[in-house]
This record gives sequence, C-alpha cells and structure tokens, in this order.
Amino acid sequence: MPRYIAKRFRFQNGEHHSVLKGPNGLPVHAVTLFLQKFRKRGRAANTIHAVCQCLALLHRELDAKPRLDVLGRLRNGQFLTMPELARLADVAQYPMKALAHEEEQEATQQVVNLKSIPMRRSKAAVEVEAVGKANHANRMRYMADYLGFLATYYAAGLPQQQRHQLNLESVEALKAFKAQIPKVTKRAQMDAREGLSKEDQDRLLRVVHPESPDNPWQRGFVRHRNWVIVMLLLATGMRSGELLGLQISDIKQQLSKLGVLRRADASEDTRRTPVGTKTNDRELELLPGIMRALLAHINVERYRIRAARRHPQVFVAQDGKPLSTRSIGKLFQQLRAACPGLPVTLTSHVMRHTWNERFSEQADEMGISEIEEARARNEQQGWTENSQSARNYTRRHTRRKGRAIALKLQEDLDVSGH
Repeated sequence: MPRYIAKRFRFQNGEHHSVLKGPNGLPVHAVTLFLQKFRKRGRAANTIHAVCQCLALLHRELDAKPRLDVLGRLRNGQFLTMPELARLADVAQYPMKALAHEEEQEATQQVVNLKSIPMRRSKAAVEVEAVGKANHANRMRYMADYLGFLATYYAAGLPQQQRHQLNLESVEALKAFKAQIPKVTKRAQMDAREGLSKEDQDRLLRVVHPESPDNPWQRGFVRHRNWVIVMLLLATGMRSGELLGLQISDIKQQLSKLGVLRRADASEDTRRTPVGTKTNDRELELLPGIMRALLAHINVERYRIRAARRHPQVFVAQDGKPLSTRSIGKLFQQLRAACPGLPVTLTSHVMRHTWNERFSEQADEMGISEIEEARARNEQQGWTENSQSARNYTRRHTRRKGRAIALKLQEDLDVSGH
C-alpha cells in the first residue's frame, strides 16, 4: 500500500513544523495548505504533528483498495458518499502501525469491514486494539475539518451551480460524519489515572536511589540522573516537557529556586521533537537537600560528559545530547519492570498526579481553605488563577474526603432497632 508519512522539520529560525510526504517522496500539497492554518494560529508544534499524523492515516486509507479519489471527485463537484465516510470513521479508531491492508483486497468492495481485514505487524497476524475514545474523537474531528477544507478549496474553482451543489453535499455529509464522533465523558471514571499512595511513593524513591541494589540501571551517571529526575517530578509536579526544557541558567542556587519558562522553538534546543511548557512561566522553590542533589548531578555527573557542555539543558543522554521525551518514557517503562506490584501504570504524568494529591493532603493538615488552596496550587502549577485543572489530578484525595464525610453521616443513623 502506498505510504504517507508525517515528517517533522525545522525552519532556520528554529520553528518546528510538520509535512506529510506522499508515496513519491514529495509533500502532499493539500495537507501543506491545511496545516498552514494551524501554524498561523500559533498552535504548538506537537499539536500540528498530531494533525499531520492523522492525515497520514486518512490518506493511507484513501489510497487503499478500493481507492477513493477524493481530489478527482471534488474537481468534478462530487463529495464522498456516506458509506465511504463510514469507512474512514472506522479506520480512525485503529493504531496506524496496525493498518496494513492485504494487497489482494477486492477492488470491487465498496465498504470495508475492518473486522474482516487481516491486520498485521511484520508477517504475523495479530489482534488489533482500538485507540482510546478521546484519540478516536480527535482524529475524526481533524478528518472532518480537512475534508471540509478540501471541499471549500476546490468548490471555489467550479461553476456556480456545481459549487453550490458541492457545498450542500459536503455540509450534509460531514454533519452526518461528525455525528459518529464518539462521546468522551468528562466525568471521572473509577479507573481514571491517580497518583501513587504514600507507601508506593516511598518505595519508588528507595528503588531509584543511586545506591539501591534494586536500581534497574547499571551506569552511575544514568543512576544519578534518573534519581534526580524522579525526585524533581515528585517534588514539583512539573510536566516531563517542562523538566526536559530546564536549562542550567534557570537554576538560582543562592535562592534554592528554579525557573520553569516557556521557550517555544528555542534555537538552542537541537531535539527533533520539541519539548516545552504548556503552562505559565513560574519559579519553584526547592528544599536545600533536593537543590544539592540537582547541583551535584550538574557539576559532577553531567560535567564529566564533555559533549554535554555544548548544550544548556540540564538533563542529557550519555552522548551529551539533550534528553528526549522518548527517553523519559523508556525510563518509566524500566521502572515499571523494576517495581512490580505498583497499583498504577507508572508514567511521568503519574508523578504529577502524585504531587497534586500530596499538595491537597498537606493543605488539609495546615488548615488552608479550599479557595486559598486552589490559588496556591494554580500558582505552583502555572495554571491561570481561575483554572479548574486540579479536578483532573486530585481524584484519590477527593474520594477519600468524600468517604470520610459519608461514614461520618452514617454514624448518626440508629440501626440498632431500639
């Protein structure tokens, strides 16, 4: 099947962008025009790349058998049919790597039943799991916006009657297509992500300590670096992208503080996949012991790697280059293997949930009002003053408080029967 690949690239001014390369190795013109809208709106480079990946999935399916010549249709004033759009809606729920159609797929088949298509990785057939509802919904929205953009773009060059007919067809068809977008509930689910319990947090810190016999890494530099990374994530609640964006100049040793700053498309960041701060700039204060551990990593462990001195980022790989997002994912994958039995799927974002739960517990102990707690949390996390983001990070604490109140109510019930 012809391949469409989303590729990142970088302009000379440091700005990151993405392009969809077609089977001939050239950028797909329509996608380039569409992504330019996101760029002009100032959308994050990673968001643009996610859109580009979605459109790679869309174009792969359009070129699969039976092939859907969308551009040819549009030039003739015709839009996709509902069965064809339903086919795209189905494809949107599967991982891109799994969607490898067999070459002998019948060209006469008009509607593809994905359950009947052999999915494969390498040569072995495997059962394919669908992506999450939120991912599926986002893909369908991007597909609908792109197809609507194409219809408008090509309709502009048609005679008035054909233009009018194409606009009517595309609006009605895309309205029906959008009606199939899965609903993503905003209500907290029982199995929603939570932070670590205090016991699991302490266990994790014992395992990642450089001198721990259970530490999963062999090299001293990696042991010390990863210990500092886990410690900082738990101590500050920062995102992994914020941690990877930390530069040595952000550390204020005398004040025991570090700055978390927005640096979109910074020229000094040589990573292919950009990292960045989603929230507002802020300063975070560290206890002296944590600051000493951070400075020891920079001045001793990191200093020994000559290539690292060419980069301002605090956390680097063993070759001296800035640490990547993928490396953080691998770090926690190795920790999951080293710490079996943890009640959550251990990721860097679980550290963020953990910090927020500890923050709520500490606020209760200090007798801080809910309004003051919300303001303090928003300031520490870089959220806007009236942000409600904390709801996503304090499920365990909220459930514990609710349980305590409910049990207190039950104490007043007379169940003795007398």
